[in-house]
Amino acid sequence: MTNKNQFPEIEYKESELTNGLRVVMCRKDNIPMVTVNTSFQIGSKDEDEGKTGLAHLFEHLMFTESPNVKQGMFDEILNMNGGDSNAFTSWDYTGYHITLPSNKLELALWLDSDRLAGFNIGEDSLEIQKSVVQEENLQVHENVPYGSLERESSKRLFKGNGYERPIIGLMEDVKKLSIEDVKDFFLRYYVPKNSVLSVVGDIDYDKTLKLITKYYEDIPSGTRILQKKFEDMKITKEIRDNIEDNIELPAQFIYYKAPGQGTKDYYILRLLSAILSDGESSKLYNELLYKKELVSEIDSYYYGMEKAGIFNINAFAMKKVPLKTIGIEIDKIIDAIKSGNLEERELVKVKNYFETSFVSKRQSMNYLADTFSFLKIFFNNLSLINTEVSNFLSVQKQDIIDCARKYLNVENRVVLNYIPAKK
Repeated sequence: MTNKNQFPEIEYKESELTNGLRVVMCRKDNIPMVTVNTSFQIGSKDEDEGKTGLAHLFEHLMFTESPNVKQGMFDEILNMNGGDSNAFTSWDYTGYHITLPSNKLELALWLDSDRLAGFNIGEDSLEIQKSVVQEENLQVHENVPYGSLERESSKRLFKGNGYERPIIGLMEDVKKLSIEDVKDFFLRYYVPKNSVLSVVGDIDYDKTLKLITKYYEDIPSGTRILQKKFEDMKITKEIRDNIEDNIELPAQFIYYKAPGQGTKDYYILRLLSAILSDGESSKLYNELLYKKELVSEIDSYYYGMEKAGIFNINAFAMKKVPLKTIGIEIDKIIDAIKSGNLEERELVKVKNYFETSFVSKRQSMNYLADTFSFLKIFFNNLSLINTEVSNFLSVQKQDIIDCARKYLNVENRVVLNYIPAKK
């Protein structure tokens, strides 16, 4: 069976256990492997004031110990059976995956479900992982060039809501977290009703559902969390700041407020970002790096979150090139797009890229498992796994121009100029 875009459809089945756990299964039998993804609708934006960092801390704690797995044995069991695991935290949700040979599916489900079966995190594990997080913060944010970008941009873009804080949390909060804080967080959020389990790989649907029922259905359901009211601050005047950092080359980072994931403009802005910076023929790369040699590196990104979005342009200056000059040239290119200076071939090029990427990413079991969980949590619509690409391919040239006019405006942005600290 094919969809209207003539891509082979990804098949799947979904179910729900009596305790509220939502289950997605997808058979891909090209290799004898299986991925189990468990995602929870809890991210850093949902944390309580004064207790930030819990969502990310759990990404570490969930691999330490559980009721039937001793401290440090989780990864050892996986490694002995030819598997691996990983996790991630975002502002909006947290996901965990286990990959194993498909004949070890029951082991994967046992390991994963045991983490939900009961709170079994000890004081020692907590203190160890708090130290790990603090060290991670030093390595990723504090002691690296431009490492403060997430913190500095977010607190200017999202004053007054959960996106204002860094995903890793505030270290002064992390240091104070107690075992009671951790247990309360676990009992509130790490429950079947607040999670989605996706299993992708060389599986039999009936046998897999029986195994899932065996290991997960007796876990207490908990309560699906009602999210806090989201209030966002509108930017009505450009916010521009200079930040001294331990860097060699100055850089300019431009952030425009934008809509969240799933909106029509979400798809348009992702294409606009690609037109600006994907490939050597893209507008920013071609003009500022190749032709005028003003920057050593330039790119743009669109981050679509659940409640908001960011359109971001990063430009790293060549030596002795003023950041003001770079900013003027970037604005010229954006203003030209707003005026209609966009060729149809540029849109066709990035559409082709998205189409190719759509096909290639669906070969990955990890990608599919994560995407199924994501789609179920935020849209309750798994059919998007097959149809979402049409939202990109249906975008027209005028849509790009209109979106640039709507969002990429001076009064709707934060500009951070990173300059070398005085020695």
